[in-house]
This record gives sequence, structure tokens and C-alpha cells, in this order.
Amino acid sequence: MNNNYPKPMIIMHWITFVLVVIVYLTSGDPTRTGLQGQIHVIGGISIFILFFVRLSVVFLYKRSIPQNEIINPYQIKLFKIVRFTLYVSLCVVPIAGWLALSSFTDNFQVFSLNLPLLSSVREVKYIGQMHQFLGNFFITVVGLHACAALIHHFIFKDNVLKSMLFKKMK
Repeated sequence: MNNNYPKPMIIMHWITFVLVVIVYLTSGDPTRTGLQGQIHVIGGISIFILFFVRLSVVFLYKRSIPQNEIINPYQIKLFKIVRFTLYVSLCVVPIAGWLALSSFTDNFQVFSLNLPLLSSVREVKYIGQMHQFLGNFFITVVGLHACAALIHHFIFKDNVLKSMLFKKMK
């Protein structure tokens, strides 16, 4: 039995991680932060697109996903809750960001292209706060996800963490 995730899933996982870190580090009002705001918006759009690519990859490689030994039924439930929360966040946080951007301005360009923004949410102040809260909540869950991987590696001494790492080339 293969204990490793398929390479496309590993690649999607780590690209998503890098994009989430970049977006988190460049957070702020994109209409006021210049290049930093551009990077934040491009990263958010990339995460949103990658979410759908990632779902397709998961569907295609569903049978190749390793079935790691689970310690107890509570761990199974917690795994499902965290996975669901992470996947929903990969979709909802960028949408909330788009709505927040729409509430800040009626015109925003990325690569000299105007983003389609919603004029119906213009001047709705709480949307930006909602996006920020959801983003911070997502980062917290990502942190817990990383801690769980480290606990599996160092305490349970199973292959959960190793299954998502690239193997050395021979």
C-alpha cells in the first residue's frame, strides 16, 4: 500500500500554502498599499482558482489518497471538520475579499485589467472586517493543521506528515 499522496496533490498543497502565506503577509487595504495590494489581490485570485483545480485533482486521485491509521473516532471527526473548514475557507475568504474590494472602490486593476467589482456593496463598511476575520480564522485553522501534522510526526510517530512531503530523488 502506498503511504504517500500523489505528486499533483502534494504540489497543490504546497503551492496553496505559499500563496496563503504571501496573501497573509501582504494583507491590508489593496486600494492604499500599491504593489503590496496588487500582490494580495493576485494571490487571493490565485487561491480561488487553485481551489477548483485542487478539487479536481482530489477527485481524480481520490483512490490514491493514503489511508493513514487513525488513533480514535474523535480524531476522524476532527480531521473531517478541519478538512471541511480549510476547503470552505479556500473558497469563501477570496469571495469575501472580492466583496471587500468592491466595497472600497469601483475600479481596481490587476495587470492593467479592470477587475469586475460589484457596485451594490460599495460603501458597506463591515465587509472588509468580515474578510479580515475570516482570513485570520483561516490562518488559525492552518496553524492548528500544521501543529496536528507535527504532533503526528513527533508524538504519534506515524507517516501522516511524511505522506505530504516530497520524497528525495534517487
